[in-house]
Amino acid sequence: MSSEDYKKAYLFLSNKCSKKELTSKEALVFCSKYTLKITQKHNLINELKKNKFIDHQRYANAFVHDRFSFYKWGKLKIRHHLAQKGIEENYIELALDNIDSEEYKKAGLEETTKKFQSMGSPSDYNSKQKLLKFINLKGYETEIAFEIVELVMR
Repeated sequence: MSSEDYKKAYLFLSNKCSKKELTSKEALVFCSKYTLKITQKHNLINELKKNKFIDHQRYANAFVHDRFSFYKWGKLKIRHHLAQKGIEENYIELALDNIDSEEYKKAGLEETTKKFQSMGSPSDYNSKQKLLKFINLKGYETEIAFEIVELVMR
């Protein structure tokens, strides 16, 4: 491994990170294009973190905002996906705290109402089960899911 490879990898990753938020885990995958030893890869990641190209808090905030605003995901699904990406739990919690609880329930209610209207079946037990499954798959907590389904089924 030459320092030339390290410099190329640093330039490539810093350019990539300036265009799109990346996690350390994702950056390590991009490092595999270069012939770097594992310690050099970790040094590279640490340097990118030090220079604020990689910032897990910023990544978590952006991810939570996008997934909630655009896809109406629940906190459980968001938490799971961030954990899979290697984001630390404290950053996940801080980012999830940015979601307004009223807005959160309202989004779940809107999504469930749309689903209920598309089902076109009467308010029976099977409909309730389908709605609970739907809202749980969106990542909403069980307690909130029950509240939402009860409101929709009225």
